Amino acid sequence: MELLRAVSLDVAVPGRHLLRGLNLNVSAGQCWALLGANGSGKTTLLHTLAGLLPPAGGSLWLQGAPLSRLPRGHIARLLGLLPQDSSDSFPATVLETALIGRHPHLGRWHNETEEDVEKARRALAQVELTALESRSCHTLSGGERRRLALATLLTQEPRLLLLDEPTNHLDLSHQMAALQHLRALADGDHRAVLMALHDVNLAARYCDHVLMLYGDGHWQAGPAAELLDETSLSRLYGHPMMCIAAPDGRRAFLPR
Repeated sequence: MELLRAVSLDVAVPGRHLLRGLNLNVSAGQCWALLGANGSGKTTLLHTLAGLLPPAGGSLWLQGAPLSRLPRGHIARLLGLLPQDSSDSFPATVLETALIGRHPHLGRWHNETEEDVEKARRALAQVELTALESRSCHTLSGGERRRLALATLLTQEPRLLLLDEPTNHLDLSHQMAALQHLRALADGDHRAVLMALHDVNLAARYCDHVLMLYGDGHWQAGPAAELLDETSLSRLYGHPMMCIAAPDGRRAFLPR
């Protein structure tokens, strides 16, 4: 099932075109890596795909409907965005914060049900925060806050997950656990994942498709096995890259 389509999409910031003529189809079961150097437009593109910024040209379609014509509540039930950084504007516990993810599913003036609370607790368990559900968010470390932001997105239960550097502030074990869970959502729950990553080896390990932004309007999109190579990555990051074979048969990319 196609969840998101971009047709001849242009993305720009004042004085600069980041992306020209992007044609992209993201379907259920796919896990996409969004790759590019700093300033290439990854965050701006994610916000555009989420409907938070208008495109400079072209169109976006969410489950076959024009994104620009859909009510925000309807969009939030289908699409969720994990920003690059999260802030705690109001005092709240870990569980109360995770429950924010249920707001798109609640009617006006309706409170969360026991089922909503159970979904939030399940998401907290998935990111290993169950023991902290009564703690104030202001007492959390940077990594714990990042895991809570991911749990809030999981509580939302969108069909399409857009994530801006989901491994930010996470130690190695939590990086691997988070990416394994996101991959499992695409594989087993027929959702789609599109995430900006800085580690090309994590992208190669967990993602089956890549979208590469070169920062000058050009882009490449397609299967990871076809696009991830020394030539494209050297151009993408502006530094010579080499590919080595790992003992388990996977490829690893290193700077020369």
